Amino acid sequence: MTTCHDAGAEPHLAQIRALYTALAEEPHRDFGWGKGKENARALGYAPEWLDALPDAVWESAAAVGNPFAVAAIGAGQTVVDLGCGAGADACVAALLVGPRGRVVGVDCTPAMVAKARASAALAGLSQVEMYESDMARLPLPDGCADVVISNGAINLVADKTRVLAEACRVLRPGGRLQIADMVKDPAVEQSTCCSSADSWADCVSGTLDPDAFVALLRAAGFSGVRLVGFTGYRTAAHTVGALFEATRPD
Repeated sequence: MTTCHDAGAEPHLAQIRALYTALAEEPHRDFGWGKGKENARALGYAPEWLDALPDAVWESAAAVGNPFAVAAIGAGQTVVDLGCGAGADACVAALLVGPRGRVVGVDCTPAMVAKARASAALAGLSQVEMYESDMARLPLPDGCADVVISNGAINLVADKTRVLAEACRVLRPGGRLQIADMVKDPAVEQSTCCSSADSWADCVSGTLDPDAFVALLRAAGFSGVRLVGFTGYRTAAHTVGALFEATRPD
């Protein structure tokens, strides 16, 4: 198992860990953006998922979209969740893959990994594994996953090219990437925005134009890359949640 690289190599990493540690430990605090069960409901998470999982699983969930709306995940599949946070999406994936499937969550914030493990245990989902790890150095073998999901996490990483290459590597040929992430809203005129570590942690400074994100996916080796649509979730006036899908070529 690998761990996050040194914060000195990525100066905003300490701020990201601090913010998401606070979200794990103080889920009812107002952070200025949507979170929790009602946010997931507004983003189109199925009522049966919301009802099947204990409320505590949802309390620290900061979804920016619904990656499960992109394509169906089947029983018995293996799903990898990049930047799994408190584990709500990993638990939903576990409901979908069933007891014969496998879900692997990866996050670099220790408090979130601990909460994700607790969430899976509380929900009785033994097919879920959680690792504290850098998304750019996944502790997984080549071609082990049928589906890679992520929700609001890739924008937080400076080296997005490497993260997406890792996502492609762990997918089997024909495997699918289906993610929600924050991007710059193409409908809003972009002014110079703050580039502080705090705004990066709030899913602002690390966002890309949607076309640039699509280009990175293609450069990472994916085919069938598509911007599925926008989710309406915002962390700033000029950012918006978006859904993407892509496939590892056969």
